[in-house]
Amino acid sequence: MGLCCAVFETMSCACTLGKCVTTDGRLSVKYANIMYLFILIIFTFVAFLLQEWSGEFNFYSFNIGCQDIPGVDVSACKGENAVYRISIGLASWFIMVAFGSSCSQKIHSGFWGVKLISLLIITVGFFFIPIVGQNSYVQVARTVSGIFLVSQLVSFIDAAYHWNAFFVEKAFNNEMEVNKKWTSVILTICAMFMVGIIVCLSLFYLHYNYCTRQEVFITVTVILVVFSTVLQLQTQETNSSLLTSCFVSMYAVYLCWSSISSDECNPGQSSEAQLALACFVSSLSLAWTCYATGTKDWNTGTRLIEDTEEDTEEDTKEDTEGTQSMFIFHLIMATGSIYMSMLLTNWGTVSGQKSEAQMWVSIISQWISVSIYLWTIVASKCCPQRDF
Repeated sequence: MGLCCAVFETMSCACTLGKCVTTDGRLSVKYANIMYLFILIIFTFVAFLLQEWSGEFNFYSFNIGCQDIPGVDVSACKGENAVYRISIGLASWFIMVAFGSSCSQKIHSGFWGVKLISLLIITVGFFFIPIVGQNSYVQVARTVSGIFLVSQLVSFIDAAYHWNAFFVEKAFNNEMEVNKKWTSVILTICAMFMVGIIVCLSLFYLHYNYCTRQEVFITVTVILVVFSTVLQLQTQETNSSLLTSCFVSMYAVYLCWSSISSDECNPGQSSEAQLALACFVSSLSLAWTCYATGTKDWNTGTRLIEDTEEDTEEDTKEDTEGTQSMFIFHLIMATGSIYMSMLLTNWGTVSGQKSEAQMWVSIISQWISVSIYLWTIVASKCCPQRDF
């Protein structure tokens, strides 16, 4: 009942906000994306609360897998079950909206009453469904979480290129004279990033030297950071985007810390710090994803009778690009919903124990992410006939 009340109040607030920004019964893409992000944040908060309070749930679906296994902390097990159910329900809902949006843009920006009610029914309904094979879900969730970590890097690369283009335009808007003010701003930001990266890597060597594996991960991170930065600066096609390299390098350092800090050879734990920082980084990436997807107004509006056949073809192409963008957006939100369950449950490890899965998922995601970034640098040279 508490879950129903919390979700209902959240949706009431969302509907109230929707009335303020609705035009012709639908939100703009940008405001719709904000609503989806708001829903994800609220449900994450509800999952966090129920993780602590679900020990009192004493109905059949929650007892399966908790009371019938010897040596399991029943209260902690039920709390994790609540997180998994909210995660599965929210991810299922985002996938449904994704397929709906691929058919019509109106599904993405409209029909909020139907969508919110269906979200409530799906999420609450999972609480009364016995979920057997939770270990299988955890394995799948870990894989999906790795995909989400890589998507974060893609989001940060996109943001970094946009910000670099903004600063370059400000600094070189006059071909006859360089704007020293804006040049100083971008160089200062890059210098702060680089100092932070060097300090973090140095602290890693000092505080995470309990086993050889940690030193190898840190050293590989140093090599990747140096190599990607030098390659970026030597590539004219990317406008020598040092800011982009700084973004990617900092994210690589973050994934390295997430990996080595969860290594089983550590004497202590840093789960709270990991949770806080991971939520912050995820919020930044999802916020940019919402902004990037909503920046372009995909609504073409009503066509005039005098439109030519060429204009109609362009509008159709724009409609297709819009639905594809929205489809990908909802898939990212779905993977974010699953990633949320791994964060709150320490990657599916009962009773807050260390998770070797987090270590490997984080470091492998780092390698894949940096590889994707390196490809964005050399792609124009490898495939000169394609437009990147």
